[in-house]
Amino acid sequence: MQLVKPVRSAKMLFCFVWISILALSSFAQSPSSLIQNVINRKTISLNGDWHYIADPHEEGTARRYYLNGKPSGTRSFVEYDFNASPTLRVPGDWNFQRPELQLYEGTVWYQKSFDYHAPANTRVFLYFGAANYHARVWLNEKPLCEHGGGFTPFNCEATAALQDGQNVVIVSVNDARHADDIPSLRPDWFNYGGLTRDVRIVEVPRQFIEQYSIQLDRENLGRINGWIRLGGASTPQKLSLRIPELKLSTEATTDNQGLARFTLNASGLQLWSPEKPKLYRVEISTESDQIVDEIGFRTIETRGTDILLNGKSIFLRGIDMHAEAPNGPGRAHGDDDARTLLGWTKELGCNFVRLAHYPHDESMTRTADRLGLMVWSEIPVYQGIDFKNPQTFAKAQQQL
Repeated sequence: MQLVKPVRSAKMLFCFVWISILALSSFAQSPSSLIQNVINRKTISLNGDWHYIADPHEEGTARRYYLNGKPSGTRSFVEYDFNASPTLRVPGDWNFQRPELQLYEGTVWYQKSFDYHAPANTRVFLYFGAANYHARVWLNEKPLCEHGGGFTPFNCEATAALQDGQNVVIVSVNDARHADDIPSLRPDWFNYGGLTRDVRIVEVPRQFIEQYSIQLDRENLGRINGWIRLGGASTPQKLSLRIPELKLSTEATTDNQGLARFTLNASGLQLWSPEKPKLYRVEISTESDQIVDEIGFRTIETRGTDILLNGKSIFLRGIDMHAEAPNGPGRAHGDDDARTLLGWTKELGCNFVRLAHYPHDESMTRTADRLGLMVWSEIPVYQGIDFKNPQTFAKAQQQL
């Protein structure tokens, strides 16, 4: 009996492996620099129902789920169909939306179609409040970026990949635990997987206000220091900062890296405290962009065993709080959950809350500012962390 060598099978296997390698290598691009204060920018929500396919055998990359394939004829065969798949609500964990996913750890592929017409002279980003734990993002079959860390926001620039009209975004999210991750294999909280916070389209000008820091001078409580960084600025740009209630304003010019620093004398400033959580409207403007924020000015430091707020000793009365939905199982997210959870905290007589054991949604810290709650925020360097591993250390630094 003559044996036939499986030449065709070997070639097919090689092609299958090569396609997988190409798909993974296409994600050399990290997320863009994080755009600050997204909630006060022009955005379009992509929250709602997303189609999903669970991928327990990790076949989706090799089968190219990110192409959102459709059969092109009677001889064409595609082994998946997002449009015929069930849906998950975003934002939300997958564990308590589908019984079969309650204890699932692995990859889930998300798909969302949306119509979009980009304004002229605009840069467009896809913003994710959080995706636990490792996420890869495609738009119209083009890889945008990948991100590791289940509790920190990230954004991918989508300008070049967008189409005028219908667009399709696909995200693979994997929440499997690993020894070199932050957190590691054995955190003492439930491992919620999925797109657990808001997903938005963010529109900004070609040159825009990307990040900023505005805070009290620790040595002089009547002085405000800060910096502003512009995205897309290759030449010096003029900008202004105003605090209307204090009748304060200043102008500055960025350097060639888009950075400008400033100092303001702020006599008559009312300091933020739990008893009087004063917030000031702050306006930052350039020729092409403007953004507003609400900021409470205070200092916090230690002296011996004392904690000082605005230079005065303060006794902390607080609780430890996970990001658990207040009215049902699952991850907390958004303003309503923040108001409920932190409202209960205030009813207990607290002036302080520890947001355990990972960065919470931005709505939590902003609500705490308004209610007069000091915040202890942390990253999940928690139980069994291999600090001697440089990869682990780098992942921790990335979350700060």
